[in-house]
Amino acid sequence: MIRVFSLITFLFTALQIQAAERPNIVFILSEDNSHHYLDLFFKGGASTPHIAALAKNGLIFENAFSNSPVCSVARTTLATSCYGPRIGTQFHRRFKDATMPEGLKMFPAYLRDSGYYTTNNSKKDYAAVEGPGVWDESSNNATWRKREDKSSPFFHMETFKETHESSLHFQEKSYQNDKTKNDPAEITLADYFPDTPLFRYTHARYHDNIQTIDEKVGNTVKKLEEDGVLEDTFIFYFGDHGGVLPRGKGYIYESGLHIPLVIRIPENFTHLVDTDLGSRQDGFVSFVDFGPTALNLAGVPVPKQVDGKPFLGKNIRMDEVNARDTAFGYADRFDEKYEFLRSLHKGKFQYIRAYQNWLPDGLQNNYRYRMLAYREWRELFKAGKLTGEQAAFFQPKPVEMLFDTEADPHEVNNLASDPAHAETLKEMRAALHEHVTAMPDLSFYPESELIANAMSSPIAYGQKHASDIEKLADIADLALIDFEKAKPGIQAALQSENQFERMWGAMVCSAFGDKAESFSEALAGLATNDSSEIVQVRAAEFLGITGKTDPLPILAEIINTTADPVLALEALNSVVLFQDHFDAYQIDSSLLNPAARNDGVSRRLDYLNGHPYKSKPLSGKKPKKKK
Repeated sequence: MIRVFSLITFLFTALQIQAAERPNIVFILSEDNSHHYLDLFFKGGASTPHIAALAKNGLIFENAFSNSPVCSVARTTLATSCYGPRIGTQFHRRFKDATMPEGLKMFPAYLRDSGYYTTNNSKKDYAAVEGPGVWDESSNNATWRKREDKSSPFFHMETFKETHESSLHFQEKSYQNDKTKNDPAEITLADYFPDTPLFRYTHARYHDNIQTIDEKVGNTVKKLEEDGVLEDTFIFYFGDHGGVLPRGKGYIYESGLHIPLVIRIPENFTHLVDTDLGSRQDGFVSFVDFGPTALNLAGVPVPKQVDGKPFLGKNIRMDEVNARDTAFGYADRFDEKYEFLRSLHKGKFQYIRAYQNWLPDGLQNNYRYRMLAYREWRELFKAGKLTGEQAAFFQPKPVEMLFDTEADPHEVNNLASDPAHAETLKEMRAALHEHVTAMPDLSFYPESELIANAMSSPIAYGQKHASDIEKLADIADLALIDFEKAKPGIQAALQSENQFERMWGAMVCSAFGDKAESFSEALAGLATNDSSEIVQVRAAEFLGITGKTDPLPILAEIINTTADPVLALEALNSVVLFQDHFDAYQIDSSLLNPAARNDGVSRRLDYLNGHPYKSKPLSGKKPKKKK
């Protein structure tokens, strides 16, 4: 009997040793939370003792970034380890799922294939086809505790939603009656915010939510400790993209991309980390790197098709990680609101390229403007009570921006025209151009084109059109040089047989505005006679921006007749721009009766008809047909 008991004890111990050979990995995400809101990272942030406790036994990453400032795009980047504009997952929310790159799976699938028990509790929000075998369970009840073999290593991903944007969609009654734990008077507002009681209250309420998240992080750690697996488990805590106060989520600034990242290192696996615990790391890491890091920690080969690279684990030297100083960001469509921006962080600088600079940051997005602070900000602007950085949110953007994020953490001082930073601007401009053309970046085509022709194999489409995309990017960058020097290139683009070259020629004219007046006649012809609807939209947009022609009849005709609902939405983006930001134009919304509709079109019509909060958040699914 003693021998039998000894054998059982030996086998149980052997299983424990086998499990300890491979670490568990837990990702804890807080929704809509940039590093600005935790005092662990940013002066004036909320106190988060449980997250700070992780840091004492781990690492703080000072320069961690989501590659996109919104949920579905950021989370798809996280799951695929690929840049969204390269694989067709850059639009929030999708009208059509992109297929995964050939031969590639979402990274938890590789962990599962190698013996890990994989669970997700529970948000996915992918813009790509998930494919089989990613999760053992993904639900509100998913947990590592359900694995039958307790010796199996596990990967668990958990999302806490208390900081989600919707948590700040409170009503006026709540604002007047509900008190916050954090004192609004003690809040330090960003430089671009108007200093009002409502903004202070909103910020304080968000700090309350951060501290709720902190408690939940502590509870998850406690469960791991209760199960006796804490010192076998890497715990990643991070935000899924930037913070939710205005100009955070949905915007490509630091406030939308710079996330908190703390990784607790388990005692039994400190040999996989080449630095002292409790330290702060300066190396740049972004969402494309998280999957490869998890795989490397688990001893699983990293697929060659991904864009990221590991920053922890076997054969990773932390001095090499800390030498990494760049991160790439992208912002395209957010629900029904279009724009096209790219960013490059390098060292202390962030360079932002606005390819549609005539679109204000504050352009209507129904979901954003559910927040009272957003509405108040716009009302103050319309009343003429804001100037400088507080008014800039509702005005056209420069075509390029350069910010020193150390000296100017809220990014209100654009250095792009400062001679002292001319060399830095030149270097970062060239680096970004090289990056978008090397991918290649699919967003140089409109979403309507990609939905129609690219989504079954986005990478193949990009590779097939790589030289064309490079040409389109070159045309787009004519907006960065002196107009007289740009004129020959613009003229060639407007006369091109390629519809997308004509489209970009019109867009460059819009970027120059009145300087491109000499092309008005040519663009008037394109607006009414071009064979391409998207060229008509972009030409009409220029005519409206410069006041040469009322663009709304042209746009309405396209909206009402096109068979493509995505193109109708692209045109409606321009309609809302002219109604809200150009006093000369007002459209009779009863004249808009789109022949083709999707959720985005419906949301734009809701807004134009005076019912911006009628529709639910955009789902990315096709609306049901009426019986």
